[in-house]
Amino acid sequence: MTSPAGSYAQRLLSSVGRPGHVDDATDPVADWAGSGAMALTGRQDGPPLVCTGPVIALRGALLALSALGATGLPGTELLAERAALTGAGRRGDVSSGGATRLLAARDGTVALSLARDDDLALLPALVEDEVTDPWTAVAAWARVRAVDEVRERGALLGLPLGVVGEVVATTPWQVSHEHAGPRPDRPLVVDLTSLWAGPLCASLLTMLGCRVLKVEDPARPDGARRGPPAFFDLLHAGAELVELDLRSDRGRAELQELVRHADVVLEGSRPRALRQLGVVAEDVVSRHDLTWVSITAYGREHDRVGFGDDAAAAGGLLADGCFVADAVADPLTGVHAALAAWAGIVTGGGRLVDVALSRVAATAAALSTGAGARVWQDGGWWVDTSQGPVPVAAPHGRRE
Repeated sequence: MTSPAGSYAQRLLSSVGRPGHVDDATDPVADWAGSGAMALTGRQDGPPLVCTGPVIALRGALLALSALGATGLPGTELLAERAALTGAGRRGDVSSGGATRLLAARDGTVALSLARDDDLALLPALVEDEVTDPWTAVAAWARVRAVDEVRERGALLGLPLGVVGEVVATTPWQVSHEHAGPRPDRPLVVDLTSLWAGPLCASLLTMLGCRVLKVEDPARPDGARRGPPAFFDLLHAGAELVELDLRSDRGRAELQELVRHADVVLEGSRPRALRQLGVVAEDVVSRHDLTWVSITAYGREHDRVGFGDDAAAAGGLLADGCFVADAVADPLTGVHAALAAWAGIVTGGGRLVDVALSRVAATAAALSTGAGARVWQDGGWWVDTSQGPVPVAAPHGRRE
């Protein structure tokens, strides 16, 4: 008998065509307490909360990677490594980073992120009125509207807004355009992603011996550069930076050339963005033996945007009406994307893998166990597990 994480790893291995048994005896409640993510989950004036789905999903994906020959991987501290650098804590219905909030609508709850200046600038159009205090204005506007109207209006304006629990899933990805090909000796990964999920995927592939080229347009730098420099550096350690002016013919031609020579392409934009640059994922995968991993908020069939906290809420990944960890859909998606990419490398097959933050979050939400674990304070928070009382760890992460 294996742990919930071991069972989930077996499911993942079967889904990538490499079925096998995974031995693991990890207690999910103890794993959650020790990951650093539990300290980030709950209300600021209350105890940390148990939510085992994310740690089961994360450990399961790492176990599946190990079963495919990956070594030297980090552990469940990935869930809290950004918070370890920022000093973020648990804030209930406000995200750990402070940019996302849960808001009551007439018939449900929505999660809205206002992390970008562009999002704040769109608020008068959203509420159709002048805005003095952003959150007060949005809360009052949403309170008298149905969630469907709120979602539709947010999508129309391109705001990162999700309805809590709107996405239900039991698998983290959708795979298409599969065909067999040779296994590369030292895989070349072209990383077109930004922020957290995609760069984490690339970081893990770097650790597994891949050569990673991070493509960045100087006119539109990675948004993560506005965050802690130490976190950006951690995610991109070992990668080679390639600067391309994607507004120019030369830059677009160089991008197309890089994609043609890649073994893995990671991209985190809506499909139309790359099509405008002359790169169509479906055509590339059909013609070349590469694995294309597409990371979006709601899947390639949707033209909606989203970030780690609002997408997690859309997938129903909350704990007693509180946000879970720090942008939890991001690290979960990054590890699952790395598994999808590594499986493509190991099998040598071309494939297009659609990994959506909200779908990964919904998959993790469906895995949750141990919600009845007792938490108490005795010179620090402790939680009951099958291994006895375990202290709740503060956020921590990889160390160079």
